[in-house]
Amino acid sequence: MKARARSEVVMTNYLFLRGNRNKHFFIDAAEELIKRGHQCHQIKFELGELLFNSAIKTTFAPFHVSKKQYSITDEDLLDLPIYNITYKKKILKKTVAKKELTMYKRYMYYIDHYIQENKIDVVCLFNGYHWIDQVTKVIADKRGLTTVYFEDGLFRPYTITCDAKGINANASVPQNLEFYDSLSVNKKRLKDYLFKPENKALLKRTKEDLVRIAFVKGLSMFGSFLHIAPKLYVHITFWQAVKYFTFKKTFKYRKSNELNLEEEYIFLPFQVSRDTQIFYNSPHIQTMEQLLETVLAAVKHLNETENRNIRIIVKEHPEDMARNNYKQLKKAYQNSKDVVFIQKYNIHTLIEKALAVITVNSTVGIEALSKHKKVITLGNAFYNINGIVTHCKHPEKLGETLVSALKEKINKKRIDQFLYYLRFEYQIEGTINSPSRVTAKNVADRLETLS
Repeated sequence: MKARARSEVVMTNYLFLRGNRNKHFFIDAAEELIKRGHQCHQIKFELGELLFNSAIKTTFAPFHVSKKQYSITDEDLLDLPIYNITYKKKILKKTVAKKELTMYKRYMYYIDHYIQENKIDVVCLFNGYHWIDQVTKVIADKRGLTTVYFEDGLFRPYTITCDAKGINANASVPQNLEFYDSLSVNKKRLKDYLFKPENKALLKRTKEDLVRIAFVKGLSMFGSFLHIAPKLYVHITFWQAVKYFTFKKTFKYRKSNELNLEEEYIFLPFQVSRDTQIFYNSPHIQTMEQLLETVLAAVKHLNETENRNIRIIVKEHPEDMARNNYKQLKKAYQNSKDVVFIQKYNIHTLIEKALAVITVNSTVGIEALSKHKKVITLGNAFYNINGIVTHCKHPEKLGETLVSALKEKINKKRIDQFLYYLRFEYQIEGTINSPSRVTAKNVADRLETLS
């Protein structure tokens, strides 16, 4: 949708759903919008959300859902990119129960009624792949409403993604080179603020309170267990959540891996193996095991072709370590000199000294571009733009792609133009996991241009 100027802003009814683990993020943005004369609503679904008070008109959906169902077929629901459904099919190898689909329809009926009754104009979602997000998107589309997606920013922790088209590969980021080639770049601004905030007030952000986050999450899981609230997540049990929380609290005390970076290597950052990026934006690579196998075959081809001894350095994703230790994978390569696994090491150093970075579609690719490194992608990504990265559409041809990519000259000017647009035009400056009035004002500014 075309953005409008601030001077053309009209009063709007916003509906906020769920949000990320910082429950204040949507609350703060909504309260800022209310100050400007807009109306804001929030539908809560988790028991833990009831701990957070705000000036927003709020309702707790589980107390209002009836047996009435929204008119939609089971087949249409199953066709939606709903994370819970995908996870059950791909990971748990289970079919989705009729009871679960019925629950979706009941909540859809209530959400649809709420939207109509409160004359909602804009629906704000976080990420967009949760079942609540997906079913609400169906309703919003049918009613001709604007849907706005939020996600963690590309230049963390000081930027936020906000897009009316979608996130990741569905983002509204321009794909034509002519757009970027026409942009002027303030080199000093790019250098000074690519990963730092221009507004110094954001530097005073508070650290995430993991204990509080864990308590809220635990309370929500308890609410689902008692059937007070719907079951929102299938990918994590209570004990897995405890394990994850413990890992997050102790990981910072671990020592970094010892590593020799003098020899040539390709940097291969693993992604969260069960993430939406892999489920929905990776048509060929579905597991990290498959990713390593594909890249190793390509590197062996390169070594044989050019008589080199290039290694692969694999860095596990910190969000995945508590759930997936890759024990069998590491065992398979324990005697290999071609593959090195690490869990903790300075990622900036790993990128800087690498010949290239190969990824499915991780934001590590953006970090690599910021250092003018060669990036090869194997999945769908918004930054799959010719002349900025090398996109390998067919993994079986990665060997040939790698050989040619390493010989190509990097277009630093074009990369800087691309990064400049992302950072200072596309992204919102703010901290998504730390409450901030600056963030709230910036988010409200953006929402007013999209409404």
